[in-house]
Amino acid sequence: MSKHIEALTNQVFKFVSELYAYGIREVVISPGSRSTPLAIAIEAHPLMKSWIHPDERSAAFFALGLIKGSEKPVAILCTSGSAAANYTAAISESQLSHLPLVVLTSDRPHELRGIGAPQAINQTSMFENFVNYQFDLPVADTGDTREYMQSTIEFQMQKASQYLYGPHRGPIHFNLPFREPLTPDLEKSYLLSSETKNLPHYQKTTNLTEILNIIQKRKGLIIVGDTQHQDITQVLTYSTIHDVPILADPLSQLRKVHHPNVVSTYDLLYRAGLDVEPDFIIRVGKPVISKKLNQWLKETKAFQILVQNNDAPDAFPVPPNVSYEMSINDFFRQLSETNTMERKRWLEKWQTLEKQAQVEVKDYIKSATDEAAFVGSLLDKLTSEDTLFVSNSMPIRDIDNLFINCDASIYANRGANGIDGVVSTALGMAVHKKTTLLIGDLAFYHDMNGLLMSKLNDISLNIVLLNNDGGGIFSYLPQKEAADMYFERLFGTPTGLNFEHTALLYDFTFERFETIEAFKYVSLSNFGAHIYEIITDRQDNLKQHQNLYKKLSDIIHVTL
Repeated sequence: MSKHIEALTNQVFKFVSELYAYGIREVVISPGSRSTPLAIAIEAHPLMKSWIHPDERSAAFFALGLIKGSEKPVAILCTSGSAAANYTAAISESQLSHLPLVVLTSDRPHELRGIGAPQAINQTSMFENFVNYQFDLPVADTGDTREYMQSTIEFQMQKASQYLYGPHRGPIHFNLPFREPLTPDLEKSYLLSSETKNLPHYQKTTNLTEILNIIQKRKGLIIVGDTQHQDITQVLTYSTIHDVPILADPLSQLRKVHHPNVVSTYDLLYRAGLDVEPDFIIRVGKPVISKKLNQWLKETKAFQILVQNNDAPDAFPVPPNVSYEMSINDFFRQLSETNTMERKRWLEKWQTLEKQAQVEVKDYIKSATDEAAFVGSLLDKLTSEDTLFVSNSMPIRDIDNLFINCDASIYANRGANGIDGVVSTALGMAVHKKTTLLIGDLAFYHDMNGLLMSKLNDISLNIVLLNNDGGGIFSYLPQKEAADMYFERLFGTPTGLNFEHTALLYDFTFERFETIEAFKYVSLSNFGAHIYEIITDRQDNLKQHQNLYKKLSDIIHVTL
């Protein structure tokens, strides 16, 4: 065995062993030549699960789905050159969503950089705007450098591990240059270790006395966004004891609890003209989906408190008066107050509004024929065993408005809020959870490549495809009126695609529905891969949604 192969084998087997030691159990590999050493080492590890995906962009989003489904860090691996650039969209999403994605890009050795060699671009800092940590490993050398290489890998993994767990979670990037020949010695696979290390543990407490005088005996609101799978039961306990309403985003997972203090129709109420002014607001987790609620948060004079277990708080839509980096449960355990009758009346009025708004929403779902009616019917089909992954644009907004009486768990890519990789992320989640995807036709087209993972790995997924032949959300924006003559070409963007052919290509069954009556009586499959296409009209969707907002405006005259 040559000294180069020996050095290469020691390097990649050590690196993969360190990945395992710090909790990496799944790796999504996009095939290529330069990544051969690491790909073989991962495949040879007895306890690592590898997924093979030939499309790097979809592969990275598939990994995000694995993270969301398993709640563990996941790695992605690709060859050198433009292949790595395709990771950028998913890496930006993982940073903004605080998902522990380990990015492994193989590279040309240093002597082939910057001289026009094929598949050689500058990879050393290519994700610096989007990763929490990056390191360009040295090349495995033929000299006696094994001890140096191993200590370097151990040290860098130890430093990087703080970004895989706790409040610092986010993507990390290792760039690994390899010289040819690229095949490690598999007879030394005994070097692949399955030992684990003590993972970082974070605990931080903060004195809350500075805000107790501000919130004591006053009217407040709790607004809960996506809390990244944290236990937040103390939010409900505090709300129950102290009569504080909770405006719960669908990604908070609080709506399915059916707590009497949880308000789910706030977006519709604010759209209909609701005007309230509490004394204080406790914002929990990431920013909410509702544009109307975020606009109100920018305008209100209430004292705002932000609680996130994150060292870089998400201050949008407006910087809070005070911010706490701590566990949400720890925060609410430390709050001790005295109740008042004013608080009780404040809560009761919110509860009355919620009940009245829910009646209107349920009546709307029964009588409507637009996309929202189909979304409402879909929610009726889901149980506590189901996970609903929701695409951005109109689907997530319809879920925000209509998710009032459903026990399913709701997930979405709300970091960058884009339509990139939605299919792939849902398929990654489907590996670990029973998943249904709700998606529009443009987002579906954008990631049709991702469907290959279902075909290759027999991953079960139900896809409810809302097809209004274009970008439905733009009908709700000022562009519709201000640039009507250009609207359809620039924003509506109809494609006229027949997705039945897509289903055939990727071994999905296919059903098409043009009436809500036909869809209401369909049962979603419990296994296999299925596409349920729903044909709707963008202009009709806009009209029926506006009718719902008008109905709700009649019930918001209760003074809060």
